[in-house]
Amino acid sequence: MSTLQSGTKYINHSLVGPNNDEKKYYYSELTLFGSYPNRTFSLALFSSDSSDLGVATEIGTIDVKTGYLTLNGSASSLQQRDRRQIQQKVKNPVSYWVNKIGSEGIQALSNREKELLGIATSNNNQSTTEGGTIKIEVTGKKPDDKQEGGSFNYDSHLLKDITLQIKGRRFRKEYEDLSYPEGIRSNRQDRVRFEQIYSEGKTVGGLLSQEKVFQRRQKRIDGSVTLPIVTGIGDRNQVDWQGATLNPLQAAAGGAAASIFEDVRTGKSITDAFSDAAGSVQAAARQLSKGTVGGDIATAINIYLAQKAVGAQGLLSRSTGAILNPNLEMLFGGPSLRNFGFTFKLAPRDAGEATQVRKIIRFFKQGMSVKTSSSNVFLKAPNIFNIRYQTFNTDGDEILHPSLNIIKECALLSCDVQYTPDGTYMTYDDPFRTMTSYQLTLSFGELDPIYDSDYTELDNDQDQVIGF
Repeated sequence: MSTLQSGTKYINHSLVGPNNDEKKYYYSELTLFGSYPNRTFSLALFSSDSSDLGVATEIGTIDVKTGYLTLNGSASSLQQRDRRQIQQKVKNPVSYWVNKIGSEGIQALSNREKELLGIATSNNNQSTTEGGTIKIEVTGKKPDDKQEGGSFNYDSHLLKDITLQIKGRRFRKEYEDLSYPEGIRSNRQDRVRFEQIYSEGKTVGGLLSQEKVFQRRQKRIDGSVTLPIVTGIGDRNQVDWQGATLNPLQAAAGGAAASIFEDVRTGKSITDAFSDAAGSVQAAARQLSKGTVGGDIATAINIYLAQKAVGAQGLLSRSTGAILNPNLEMLFGGPSLRNFGFTFKLAPRDAGEATQVRKIIRFFKQGMSVKTSSSNVFLKAPNIFNIRYQTFNTDGDEILHPSLNIIKECALLSCDVQYTPDGTYMTYDDPFRTMTSYQLTLSFGELDPIYDSDYTELDNDQDQVIGF
């Protein structure tokens, strides 16, 4: 195992948000595991308050498969907020680490290791072309469309990442940092925080691209809403499993089709591949006709095929009292998306809280509103939301709550406001005639399913937090 340290990067977090009380120095450590030419990599991110890095804390890791930066519980709330900016600031090109490995006397990287390292350092070679409202990104190498001999190079097209954009009207980029009750700002009460993100759609990645096939393009919106954690919170993780059948004839047909495609893939002509497959079927039919068991199988196949030909149901069972073994099995059907609901009772006690409550309701209502394009021909998606349960460590620093579930980015599906939750119409005698009480019910739906790798990225499977 070998470990290499990067140079130092500085970030003043006041440049990316309303707060100006946190200035940090960052560096990363690349660790090599295993032996040449199949070494693997891990990349850890460290943070320090001073340029000499006298005291540094590991605040996250970068996944070697996706390049995604995951911050741990040691990251501050501002660092959690500015995760994307940190990831962009601290990444290093592949060439940087290649030179670093050479200067440290470590054996040079193999081609496979360079590919893995390109992902680990969040750096794949990219070229960008801007053209009106359409942006096209090509990720990875860009081979010529024609190879030697004039054959078409399919890889060049399977590597392309395409980004399409439709211009929208100017969107709101900033809200206040809102909270209810007002005292939650100055105490250490556990809380839930909501933030908005402007979504610009997804980049469609090439099939052979090293990056994720679909990557969401986003812009952070300043401001947040902080509310107390209420009772009734929970989550439900689900995946889809369904029963499926595959009888022997279907299995045989699938195997024959797969063999044809494999023959074509390895260079055999389509005509020859189908001819060979037909010969195999004939040989199998002759083999089945031999012996009592084979004769029974052949008879059953004939009846089954006749049943399919005329559309009769149960002909095989009716005539023989038998059916083809369906090989019933429960098969994985795909992931499911989670939904989350929150209900808050907002009863302002003074003019200050009344202002906060009105703005909080506006925050959610405007955030979930559909946007129009600049041409009014298209509609653009509403903002999406980050939801985080927060608590405090022994030093008084705000951190992600380790004993509650983590929620991925969500769409706000519904926002229900009850203006007379107590059954009586009553307002304060203020200029805005604020209601004495509101009930706010929010329904969110996660945009992405939960993957096993999401848990690993949190704490390298140390089981320090509940996770998603």
